[in-house]
This record gives sequence, structure tokens and C-alpha cells, in this order.
Amino acid sequence: MFLAFATNSLSFWISVLTVLLYFTIMYLKKRLIGQTPTKTQSIINVVVNVVILVGAVIVIMLANEEFSFKSVIDSFKEWVTHQTEVLIGTAFVIIISLTVYNTIKVILNHSGKRGLINEKRRITIAKVILSCARYLLYFVDAAIILSLWGIDITPVLAGLGIAGLVIGLGAQKLIVDFISGIFIVFERHFDVGDIVGIGDFKGEVIDIGLKTTKVKNWKNEVKLFSNGSIEEVINYSMFNSVAVVDVRIPFQEKAGAIIDLLNKEITKHLPDLPNLLTPPTVVGMVDMVDNNMTFRITANTVSEQQYGVERAIRKAVKDILEEHHIAYPKQEIKVFRGEDHDRD
Repeated sequence: MFLAFATNSLSFWISVLTVLLYFTIMYLKKRLIGQTPTKTQSIINVVVNVVILVGAVIVIMLANEEFSFKSVIDSFKEWVTHQTEVLIGTAFVIIISLTVYNTIKVILNHSGKRGLINEKRRITIAKVILSCARYLLYFVDAAIILSLWGIDITPVLAGLGIAGLVIGLGAQKLIVDFISGIFIVFERHFDVGDIVGIGDFKGEVIDIGLKTTKVKNWKNEVKLFSNGSIEEVINYSMFNSVAVVDVRIPFQEKAGAIIDLLNKEITKHLPDLPNLLTPPTVVGMVDMVDNNMTFRITANTVSEQQYGVERAIRKAVKDILEEHHIAYPKQEIKVFRGEDHDRD
């Protein structure tokens, strides 16, 4: 058909002009946008491209004197009539796959609502299972649909086996990352939402994939780690955290009285702290330096929520000391003139 179009001078030049017009429009769109398109812009671009291509095909067909819409419609009806069973089978396979995928998703969501697993654990396992299920369904659907259309998939499977062997030999690191990702998930090294330290990077785990793990720090910087490269991990979310506040008091105060006062008053001066699990307690004197005593206050908190609790404890201690007229530690600096220092 293309050769027939080419022999017709009018069809040939219309084809050339249509192609030139298409690429001109694409070039102008790129220059005018000049930035990464949004999701809406991308959808609009796809629709525009489809309309242009369909319009070009229609124009070229109309320019061909031998073209007839009736013949095209008749051919299409005949093709649909002979392939009805195959089309129904293809649609059935796709519907079954979507049903299986959505059923898996519902089961995973339902397990979290019933409390069978905690929320962070559910999200982590769901991401991995859904990812594996999606790729497996893609492969199975492709094999079944090709068989329905009369394509022998045996040579294809044999070719995939050989290709898989070659790729496996050249992509050992990818396989290591994949296996490491499975161990990370099912051995519960960490879950999505946990605060972890990997190397010198500390942050929240926002995604665990079969190949990489994404961690976001407090600056909203996201770092990707290959699962195979993660050898040592500090999981700060596995247990409750401890808020630690050190308070320095001058030597002239009585240590026992300070401990009793803080233990008695500190809870009264604290606001409602949902992340505080146990009342703050003075564990005792931990240091004596520069004419000051250092008392340590500790309290259990929700994991990685100790920082806000520590700030609240410091403010409460300051208020208590001011109410009871207890002096703050002062640093003395003595300055000597040269002749006075020599005379001494």
C-alpha cells in the first residue's frame, strides 16, 4: 500500500508535508514549554500527537484515488468476525489479572486493618508483594495472550532462558541487590517509616524496592542505596528512644535537695506531651567540673521523638530553678595585667 501511495505524486507530497508539519509542531512545543511538562501537559501532548497522526493517516488515505472507506470498514468487520473468540479470550485474561492484582491489594490492606501486622510492616510487605505480583502477571498475561493469537511461545521461552543466563552472568550485582532486598524485608531489618542510619546518612525509610532503598533525612534530601551495598544499619525505630537532659547547678546548692526538687516539680511544669511514655526522672549527679554539679534527667519517648521532649524538659527545669531562686552556673573569667601577674 505504501508503494501505491508513493507512486501517486499527490499522496507522496502530502505524506512529506504531513511528516514535516508533525516534527515542526513537536519542535515548537518543546521550545515554547522549555521545561519538564506536568502530568496534565503530558496527557495533552499524547492526545495531540494521536490526533495529528490519525489525521495524517486519514489525509494520506483520502489523497489516494483507490482508497475507499467502505473497503476498510468491510475488512475490519470481517477481521472482528473471525477473531471474536480470541478478542474475548484476551479481554478475559486481562480482567482476571486485574482482579487477582486488586484482590491481593485488598487482602494486604485488610490485614493491616485487622491488626495482624503493624502499619509500617504492612506497607513494606505490600510494596514488595505488589511489585512481584505485577511483573509476574505481566509475564503470564503476555504468554497466554500470545498463545491465544496463535503465536508459538516455545521458541520465545527458549530464547528468554538463554538471554536470562547471559544477563545473569553480566548482572550479578543486580541479582545480589534483588536477593538482599528480599532478606531486608522478610528478616525485618527495617520497614518503611523507620528512622535508620546507613553509613553517615540518617533519615526515614520512604521506600524499599527489590533493587534499592530510599532514605530521606531531615533536610528532605533523598539518598538511594543499592540493597546489596547495605551491610550495616542502625535502626533507631526498633525500640523506644530516651530523652536525656543534663542540668548544671552551682556547688553551693545541696545535691540531694536539687534531686528531690526536680523529681517532684518537673512533671507539674511539663505540658501535655503525647510522645512522652514515662515521667522524667533525675538519675543522679553525673559530673562535677568548673565549680558546677551536672545532674542528668531521662525519660522514655516514642522512637525518634526525644528531641521535642528534651526541649520541653529544659524549659520546665528553667522555670523550676527561677521559681525557687536557684542560681544558674556562672563561668568566671579572671583578667590579669602584665605587671600584676608578674608581681604575683
